[in-house]
Amino acid sequence: MIANPISGGGRARVLVPRLCAALQQLGVESVAFFTTRAGEARERAATAGAENWDGLIAAGGDGTMNEVVNGMPDPTQPLGFLPVGTANVLSVELGLPRRPELAARVFANGHLREHAIGECDGRRFLLFVGAGLDGALVERLSAVRTGTLGKHKWLGPILWIGRRWPRHSLRATLDDGTVLDGLTSVLVTRSRNYGGVVSLLPDIDPADGMLHVLGFRMRGRLAWAWQGVRAGFGRLRPGRHLVATTASTIVIEGVAPYHVDGDHGGTTPATIRLLPRPLRLYAPAPNR
Repeated sequence: MIANPISGGGRARVLVPRLCAALQQLGVESVAFFTTRAGEARERAATAGAENWDGLIAAGGDGTMNEVVNGMPDPTQPLGFLPVGTANVLSVELGLPRRPELAARVFANGHLREHAIGECDGRRFLLFVGAGLDGALVERLSAVRTGTLGKHKWLGPILWIGRRWPRHSLRATLDDGTVLDGLTSVLVTRSRNYGGVVSLLPDIDPADGMLHVLGFRMRGRLAWAWQGVRAGFGRLRPGRHLVATTASTIVIEGVAPYHVDGDHGGTTPATIRLLPRPLRLYAPAPNR
């Protein structure tokens, strides 16, 4: 297990030993490694690739999971996730248990579910890449963040962005030749929920193995606020301000900050593609 000890306000230090104990009761041997700095989860996952194990487990938030996925030499090896973070989008999307005792049963059972892996300029992702307004928000959060990350820490960056209101002009070109012009933000997603708070389009299916592209054309604060309200009630739909499609490769042109699974990734242009081999993730077995 590769665990981030400060995830969930430090709850990982309590939950991971409970997971180890629960696995032992089920006859599964486990070893926990606690990280001490950013980037160490990725490094430990890289060195673990040559070691003898049946499954790797990431314990922390979506960022910890992203680090582990990017560190694995072979990302198709069995991987589990104990969600201890702020949003836990992946666990919400896939119905992964948060209680260590329930998670232990899932890992010990060994049922694996395939989940497509995206890549943005060499960095793998499981959830989304966002360029434009949300990319600027994550960039601001990265600049001022200290200590653990709770949902309340997004308030300052949101107010900062709201005052300055950056305006971006982006173009997305898809692998079938489709060009989406006049975009202010682009979200390439594998998840139907965003940040564990709002709902995206209902026809987004994490099991379909596609990248879903949402191109936003709203420019003013009120237009964005209205779409946010709609998303909060699960009523976001394509229309004049939102175009939605699917693709396996997307090139985003223009200049805007972007994030990868909630971590600042850089500035566009960026190329996003679907990797040919999926992740194999421990998940509850389907009901028969």
